[in-house]
Amino acid sequence: MAVAPATVWGTGTIQGRVSFVGMPPVMRTLPNQPCCEGATPIPEETVLLDSKGGMGNTFVYIEGLPASDGALPPTTLDQKNCRFVPHAIGVAVGQTLNLRSEDPTMHTVTYSPEKNLPENFSMTSAGAESTTTFSAPEFVHARCDIHPWMNAWIGVFDNPFFTVSRGDGTFEISRVPAGKYKIASWQERYGEQEQEITVEEGKPVEINFEYRAP
Repeated sequence: MAVAPATVWGTGTIQGRVSFVGMPPVMRTLPNQPCCEGATPIPEETVLLDSKGGMGNTFVYIEGLPASDGALPPTTLDQKNCRFVPHAIGVAVGQTLNLRSEDPTMHTVTYSPEKNLPENFSMTSAGAESTTTFSAPEFVHARCDIHPWMNAWIGVFDNPFFTVSRGDGTFEISRVPAGKYKIASWQERYGEQEQEITVEEGKPVEINFEYRAP
């Protein structure tokens, strides 16, 4: 397998907000009773909105940059109170993803993507850990086979210029090299949007994404 070249970093910054307009969908409160002693109800996170319409858990990423190694440190997808934390997490191709559980009950991390190998990791007790990496960019839906309400999205990207919007919808991508790019957002229910953007060295540029209720 060819080794991806080192990332060319810059000094530009992309910042903005993902928002939602219209009647928000109803998010259920999941009972979480069969999980383990002390488990509390958890909110559904398919569409995460704050009081001002900011939308979290949305991937924002630059398209068209050459694939690179990213040289990013490991990141962690946890299982806590019978939920995946965080619900949406981004990794670069080849970046280590730590999988762990804080729950004193059995979980799995199961996914069957199109471009990467399928996996099924068992987590049998609190403190259980495993690791994985991905070889191709795509959005991977992870779930627990034992507790069907548990799910998360793993965004896999071929360069390190990506992020996930915060709970208020804001986001920031730093160290971007100067250039003209396509920047995209992807949300698990409402899909992808794209815009053109020009980044200059040492300067922040603002761009916003807006999703609307169907």
